[in-house]
Amino acid sequence: MKSSSFRSESDQLLELARQKTLAQAVLLTGAADVMDALYDPVAHALLCERDAGTGCGCRSCSLVLADHPDFVELEPSSKTIGKDAVRDAVATLAAGPVWSPAKVIAIRPADALGREAESYFLKHLEEPPPYVHYLLYASHLDAVIPTIKSRCQIWRLRGGADSAAAERDWVQALRAEPLTSNLLIDAVRWVRQRYRQTGDPVWLSVWDGLQASYRQLEA
Repeated sequence: MKSSSFRSESDQLLELARQKTLAQAVLLTGAADVMDALYDPVAHALLCERDAGTGCGCRSCSLVLADHPDFVELEPSSKTIGKDAVRDAVATLAAGPVWSPAKVIAIRPADALGREAESYFLKHLEEPPPYVHYLLYASHLDAVIPTIKSRCQIWRLRGGADSAAAERDWVQALRAEPLTSNLLIDAVRWVRQRYRQTGDPVWLSVWDGLQASYRQLEA
């Protein structure tokens, strides 16, 4: 079995964002803690002016998202996101990116879009400018209208018990498969993501152990 099959959805999503090959319209749903953990990293990876690698010091990666000229966040002002808010966000797209290779509009949660806002957004979602990325986060996927869902790449992010199952898969893979550089690299990325999600210092110890194995393998 190839090691890439054990990579979490989170790692795959981040890798596509770093490579600038992520779909222009992405709809994320699933575990709230996982979506929250991915919010900044995915947006920053798309906005990165270099290679989006760990420790990148470009101005886009160093700046908080709220202050970035190429990032717009739509959140409910009360219970819904209105048409005016969507219209104002779309209006920022006309001039193209200021710093980054892309402009990013994040809608959180997408199931809070009002009916008029949905209709207005849908028109722009059908033919987005090539430099635009829409990141939609939905706590309830069924609440997003089918016409929007059909135009988005949907990512179902696992958490809780599913994460525990993925963890068991990783342990089995490391025991059963011959250790290779690619397997260890994927394992390090997965463990790093688990640490970011949980804050449990035990993952730092696992991370150190995997890196030590990688250095031995490469020696």
